[in-house]
This record gives sequence, C-alpha cells and structure tokens, in this order.
Amino acid sequence: MHGEKAFRDRCRARGLDEPSTDTAISRIAELEAAAAGSDGTLATAPLAAVERHLEGLASRGEAGEDLVMAYARYFTVIGNDGIAIRLLAYLNPVGVIPAHARRLAALEGSAVRDRVMAGICVPPPGSRPEAYPAAAAAFVRALEAELGSERARRVLAWNVHGIPVAAFADEREFFLAAKSIEEWLEGYHARQVETLARHAADGTLWFEQRITPRVVGFVRDHPEVLGGVRDGDIIHETKIPYDPDRWLVSEDRTERRRLACHCPLAASTIDGSGAGVPAAWCACSAGYEKFKYDVVFGVETEALVLESVIAGDERCRFAIRIPGQLLKTGSFR
Repeated sequence: MHGEKAFRDRCRARGLDEPSTDTAISRIAELEAAAAGSDGTLATAPLAAVERHLEGLASRGEAGEDLVMAYARYFTVIGNDGIAIRLLAYLNPVGVIPAHARRLAALEGSAVRDRVMAGICVPPPGSRPEAYPAAAAAFVRALEAELGSERARRVLAWNVHGIPVAAFADEREFFLAAKSIEEWLEGYHARQVETLARHAADGTLWFEQRITPRVVGFVRDHPEVLGGVRDGDIIHETKIPYDPDRWLVSEDRTERRRLACHCPLAASTIDGSGAGVPAAWCACSAGYEKFKYDVVFGVETEALVLESVIAGDERCRFAIRIPGQLLKTGSFR
C-alpha cells in the first residue's frame, strides 16, 4: 500500500496499537481497490469515488468513527489534504444529536426526551455531512416547541463533543498566574497565533483547516478571533471561519457565510435566503466556545450568541459572561 510506513508511523505517534493499525491498513487497502486514481493509488483518488465507497459502507452500518478517522489520517499522510479535510467533516456531526438527547433527558426527564426525539431520524456514522441538517432542524424545532427558547438554549449550550478538562489545563495555569483577565486573554490569543504560524510554516493541517500566512495575519490583527476581548463583565469572542483562507478572499456574501460555518449539521443548508436549520441551533456552538472559560475560570459560565451565519450574519460572535465571583475577587486561586 502506498505510504504504508508513514501511516504506521503516524498511527504509532497517535498511540494506536499494532492490531488496530493492521486493521486500518486492511480497510484502507479495500478503499484503494475501489477508489484508486490514475496511478493506482489513493494519492490521486477522486473524492467522488472515495465518498461512494464510504456511502456503501455507511448503508451497511460498516463506517464507524474509527474507520473514517483512519481514512482521514491516511489521506493526510499521503498529502491529499483536500480529501482528508472532507473526511474530517464526516466525523464532526457523529453523535451530536444523540448527546443532546441524553442531556435533554438528564435536565428535563426521559418523557420529554422521547417526545422531542419522536420521528427524528439520525443518519448512521459515515453519512455525508449533508445528511444531518434535516435531523438537526427537526430536533431544535421540537425542542423549542416543547421547552420554549430559553430552556432549549440551556439544553444546547454545553460541551456536546465531550472535550476533556485536560485540554485546557495549561490555560487554567496561565490564568492563575496572570495579573488580570485581560493579561490572560492577550496571552491566550498570542499562543493561538504562534500555533497557527507553525502550521502555516510546515504546511500541516490545524484540526481540519489549512492555515496560510494570510490567515495568521488575520488572526493576529483580530484579538477576538481565537482569543477574546473584555468589555466590563463580558468577553467578546469571534469564531475563526471554518475555511479561513477562502473566507478572507471571497466576495460573495452567501459563500462567506458557508465558509465561516463550522457546523456540518447546518452549513450545507445556508443559501441566499437564510439556512434550513433554525438559528437557535447555534447555542450548541456557544456551548463549545464557553467550555474553555468554564475550565479556565473554574466555574460554569454563560454564553450567548450575538451573531451567527445561520441567522444571516457573515461571522459567528459570542458573549461570555464573566462569573460574578471572579469579578469580586479577581481570581479563583
């Protein structure tokens, strides 16, 4: 298999054992047999052929998250970043609606959960991102009809992806060592810029995003992006566009909104008239953004959506309320 040694090395670096790597290689070989490009390898594979193969696996319940990740990792290793980025987008929506349903049951009871979920069909793992918006739209509409907008927002605004607290443990320490919230925010933003600069220099993907010097300059010049700016008891934060380099050069407003949207459960429905998923869904994104502050401040925070591309804006912007205890004492040391 083309690039097998490099793939094994990448798997080893990610902590995968040999049997798991062997299984992944076997499945990638099947993909190569079905979707190889003109040179007989996946380095030149057409995206359409890869997606057709994955669609067949998903229809048979054979396209779990581990398999899609293995495919994405392999395409990254062999330098086919376009397909790698597309496959990473397949992973983002997996489990999101079921996780929200579990939280709904925990907060409001299983009977409420069952009423909201009645008739909602969640696509199986390995489905195209475009298969999810109908389920997301149905879920948020049923949720608001059942609970009202404020209680629905509480259900949606949480750490739905299960990011571990350890992911922000270092930032917690930076915060505790800082003289002020502003000092920590400035330091956090500077560290993100440094990270982006490294990815721009070596050409590696940052999550599922391709980073260019133009993107680094944009983030450096906008402290709300991958950072935050304090205004009284509020921190304003603007989300980096999903495809930041293309977003920076696009002049088409609808395209810019699509390029800004990180949510595969909604982005494909954005058009000139709005989006097929209600803007209330963006409380989920607010929950993702606020989790960092929950960890850093050591107490749960509140986050509100100020602007969102689903609502018709060209960016997603949030307000995170600084906890009152922190404002009174200056820290949680």
